[in-house]
Amino acid sequence: MGRQAIRQSGNSASGAARTARANGFSLIELLVALFVMALLASVAVLSLPDSGSDLRRSAERFAARTGAARDEAIVTSRLVSVVVGQAGYYFETRGEGGWQPPTAQSLQGGDWPDETAVSQTGAITDDPQAGGNRRIVFDSLGLASEDARIVLTRANHRATVTIARNGDIRTEAGQ
Repeated sequence: MGRQAIRQSGNSASGAARTARANGFSLIELLVALFVMALLASVAVLSLPDSGSDLRRSAERFAARTGAARDEAIVTSRLVSVVVGQAGYYFETRGEGGWQPPTAQSLQGGDWPDETAVSQTGAITDDPQAGGNRRIVFDSLGLASEDARIVLTRANHRATVTIARNGDIRTEAGQ
């Protein structure tokens, strides 16, 4: 009789475990579900656009293209300029007939991101055709015509591109 009582109590304990498992989740299942939800939430947060990173990318793209303009001036032994304004920037090369659009694909201009304020320090060119824009010219040695500092500001974010007379181009991003 002792064996039969033990079997019955053992069967009822395993039956209770089966009933509990059928009615809910185990702790491990809950932890896995929470981990998956946290992972999806972090992916969603990281994929949201950040105006600071967009501004930084624009400044880095401008600096890279300006560096390509400096390199083009060295390679072709021709003057290459970058013209910077409130709406964006573009490049020109000096030919026999004056300033002309470049043929190099890497010297395509661009617009600043929407709602970006642009401030510049240094001498502003008095060229009437530039429309108040700033022209920085690179010579065949890669030297810039002037020191320039272009500051892009948008939604409490700031990115700065500095062009030195020796042709050095740097970017800084900050709050």
